[in-house]
Amino acid sequence: MRTSRGAIPGVSVLLALLAGVAVADERTGNRFGPAGATKENLDLPLSVPGIELEEDPPDIVFFGEHRLEGDTFILALDRSSSMAQGELEIGKGEAIRVIGQLSDSSRFAVVFYDQGVIRFPGNGRPIQATSGNRAIAIGWVSTIVPGRGTCVREGLAVALEIAHRASTGSSAILVLADGGTTCPGHNAARYGMQTLSDVTRSNAGRHKIHVCCVGSDRVDVDFCQSLASMNGGSFTRRSN
Repeated sequence: MRTSRGAIPGVSVLLALLAGVAVADERTGNRFGPAGATKENLDLPLSVPGIELEEDPPDIVFFGEHRLEGDTFILALDRSSSMAQGELEIGKGEAIRVIGQLSDSSRFAVVFYDQGVIRFPGNGRPIQATSGNRAIAIGWVSTIVPGRGTCVREGLAVALEIAHRASTGSSAILVLADGGTTCPGHNAARYGMQTLSDVTRSNAGRHKIHVCCVGSDRVDVDFCQSLASMNGGSFTRRSN
């Protein structure tokens, strides 16, 4: 279909606007546009009155008995020998369930602790919850076996470090443990109290810590409840 040689009105307006940006302003000598328009100004996102850019809504996951919202989820699991009578499998199953609920727009990481700490991903930064990354994480979680010792303070320190690195504003730490505090070289009672103090001070209310206390025997429910309540989180009790 042929058109007339006359300019199309809409195109003429657009060309005129572009020309106003491209031509130097004789009064200011500004080579990037008219008076007051700098290169830096032009790089900023376009703001249109009355129109707001929508952000992705927070993810919703179910952890224990609770419905949680967030953009980043850090899972911290006890894998000590006291979790070897089925407790670790319950914890791993809960972690896998949480990972499976994540959407591609959220981020996550996983930490396991005994007398040492291992994590996914290895660089200590939350990873995008794409279907591929979720599958890799679930496969990795499935391979974890019980270890020795329960250095929960060190495990939670790593989880907090990862959460602090999250670029989003709503991060949550999900702990699956039996509440044990038997870290080699420490008095268990003093170590437990110091853990609560250190974690709460380091967290400073930035991230909610939700705790699922796993197991029937040798479970320190008081430690799990205190950890959650001192850090604005929920508490769930799971038996074998």
